[in-house]
Amino acid sequence: MTPLSTMAAGLLAAAALALAPPAPAAAQSPALVETEVTFRSGDREIGATLIAPEGAQGLPGVVLVAGAGPGPDRDRHRANAEAFAEAGIVAMIYDKRGPADGYSQFDGSIEDLADDANAAVEALRERPEADPALVGLHGHSEGAWTVIEASARSDAAAFVIASGGSALTPEDTQGWMNRSELARQGVSDRLAARLGERFIAALVADGLFRLAGYDPLPPLAELDRPFLGVFAEFDLNTPAGPTMERYRDALDAGGNPNYALRLIPGVDHRMVPTVDGTKPEGYDRNAIDRSPGGYVDTVTTWIHGLAAGASAITVDPIPATAVEPTPVPSPPWFGTANALLVSLGLFTILFLAYPAAALIRRLRGREPLAATWSSRTVATIGLLLPLLTTAYISWTLMTGAQALLGPVIAGRPLPWLLLQAAAATLALAAIALTIHLYRRRTRITPSAKLRFTTLLAGAALLLPWSAYWGLAA
Repeated sequence: MTPLSTMAAGLLAAAALALAPPAPAAAQSPALVETEVTFRSGDREIGATLIAPEGAQGLPGVVLVAGAGPGPDRDRHRANAEAFAEAGIVAMIYDKRGPADGYSQFDGSIEDLADDANAAVEALRERPEADPALVGLHGHSEGAWTVIEASARSDAAAFVIASGGSALTPEDTQGWMNRSELARQGVSDRLAARLGERFIAALVADGLFRLAGYDPLPPLAELDRPFLGVFAEFDLNTPAGPTMERYRDALDAGGNPNYALRLIPGVDHRMVPTVDGTKPEGYDRNAIDRSPGGYVDTVTTWIHGLAAGASAITVDPIPATAVEPTPVPSPPWFGTANALLVSLGLFTILFLAYPAAALIRRLRGREPLAATWSSRTVATIGLLLPLLTTAYISWTLMTGAQALLGPVIAGRPLPWLLLQAAAATLALAAIALTIHLYRRRTRITPSAKLRFTTLLAGAALLLPWSAYWGLAA
């Protein structure tokens, strides 16, 4: 190519670039405006944050209702609210009740929670940013029960969305969660049933399990407004498949003509992308799924469809469930929470009497009490085993069985295996102590006999107690 042709080609290329249309600018999220507001629910004044696109007027609106756990912590679902606002939906997050308002780890009223949610809807309907005819509720997890109950108590909400909800009662949901997670980690079915459910049953029996007995299906069957159920493919907290089936049956029985049950692929209970539902290191609960066709897209598209007059029934394929949900069985009289506390006190008395008497004699400078390896073993294990067993079953409930504190060996978590070994050692030591007492029955003083008999009585009570709580499984 000649220098002249090279120069001409360069000039043509420059001209082509100058005349070409500019590349489209990257899509930007609309500016959001936050407004602090308050509203009343009964005798409570509740703080809330309104999040809306800048200049919003008459847009669809949604009130986000938090899941389990005492409030206020209104920012728990801020990421959801901001995502909805960026999609052109006015969102409100508000302060949840706390212990001072009748909601704690052990107590709560679904009616109070529902009334708070309805009051928030009424407050949002009065805002110019929102269309008062298209303000609805979005409840996550425990909040799904709340919004379903709220819809039965008031017509304020134009639509209802349940995210990661459960069609079971709260106690049966927790029981399923525990059994499912224990099974997933390799715990045997027999132990999973006892370790996963019996402490729940104890709390329910004495009114210590929050919202126990609430059944969301009757009010759902009466719902006469649009409903969206959003479920996670890898939900380890609620049974997605059985809930979709029961939601569908309830809505069909009630004749609801406008509902959708959608399964979001590749997300966990919080609607955060995941590969199996577990939380890896660096897990961010606010990194909700914003992919095309994902959680945020599904919710916002459905709401905008309502605004456009859409009405249809849509049910995604229902996923299989590895562990079928079952009702948590009612406990026997000795399996209640109060009975558990009484038994712990009784074991402390029976097993502490022996070392306490020995310590007193030592402090007074008197001759030490008669003792054997078996009596010391029974006293030591008898004191520790009930406390450690109760602590572990409590830990299992608090963590949803997701932190077993060690590997699973032969179908048992390592701490549980150690507790079972301790129970077996206690049984052997009690047998040895019984033989010792029989062989020396004519030479042991009455006071020593009483102390040894007290230890054996404690062991006789502790062994069946241990079997009930699963140490024989």
